Amino acid sequence: MTRSVTSISDSALPMGVSIAIEQACAIDAEPRVRARKLRDLAAWYRAFAAQAANPAIWESRLFTADLLDAEANRMDPLQGG
Repeated sequence: MTRSVTSISDSALPMGVSIAIEQACAIDAEPRVRARKLRDLAAWYRAFAAQAANPAIWESRLFTADLLDAEANRMDPLQGG
């Protein structure tokens, strides 16, 4: 069963993730467009993770990317890959 990232309490998410998800969900666009924005943000987090010198930061950025991808897949499962 797929769990929505937005159903996780805000305290369980890294600080900027819940804000990014809320902003992507709030735009006046179809789910496919909102999901694309979340996937783009997840790709940015993955690229940004490569720059982390600290393994904990690297892991946190990859975790954030996974959360964003999971929410994008919930919004538009056909494009989830």
